[in-house]
Amino acid sequence: MAEEKIFDAEVYYRNDPDHWIIMVHGFGGSARTWKKQIDFFSKHYNLLVLEMHKRNENEDLDLDKVCKLINSTLDHYKIEQAHFLGFSFSSLICLRFAVLYPEKVHSLIMGGGILKFNLKTRFLLFLAITFKGIINYMVLYRFFAYIIMPKKNHRKSRAIFVNEAKKLGYDEFCKWLDIVPQTTKSLSWLNELNDNIKVLYVSGNEDYLFLKDTLKYSKKIRNSQVEIIDNCGHVCSIEQHDMFNKVVFKYLNSA
Repeated sequence: MAEEKIFDAEVYYRNDPDHWIIMVHGFGGSARTWKKQIDFFSKHYNLLVLEMHKRNENEDLDLDKVCKLINSTLDHYKIEQAHFLGFSFSSLICLRFAVLYPEKVHSLIMGGGILKFNLKTRFLLFLAITFKGIINYMVLYRFFAYIIMPKKNHRKSRAIFVNEAKKLGYDEFCKWLDIVPQTTKSLSWLNELNDNIKVLYVSGNEDYLFLKDTLKYSKKIRNSQVEIIDNCGHVCSIEQHDMFNKVVFKYLNSA
């Protein structure tokens, strides 16, 4: 029998077997980027915290294969339905997962959510793909981290993600970078999303690259709302973690 293919994960159990949050880290991230959320939400929910960069396999990945691996991971842990907490690029993975496996999704919560790549972000993506074989991947990652999180109060978030990205390695970086263009048709997924799935976007008011489009296109989702955290950049789950957790917890209690 072929070995079951799943993502690595950290699991935090509580007594209630039916209430789960699946935490899906962003590009270059890891379970460590959810530390403040794990500390808080593990007191109230069962948590499955995915480690998507630890497979160390040579097989190619595409977006739908990533979603299939997430689904297999849920099946492995006998999770029938859950709330999904995504961040940045993984918000698009969660959205695609909800289209493919709607029966597994109770709600979607998108920290620093992305709904569409605009002209500026498409150009940055073009640069990354063009120069990935020429420039050290960490130079590229640091550059894009600074573009996305430029201010002084974004420094801690920037440092955490850069430190986590150092563990990726060039091959893993390229593997996931090649998945990003597969999300450029994300707006078309909104028409396929089950109307019963509730969606929350939580963004910082200093999320210069993505907030405008999140506000605009989230209106196309029937059961959606956007919460904005003041004095906060893209990585609101770290930068203003107490407020982020409070907003998400309130939402989960009403979902």
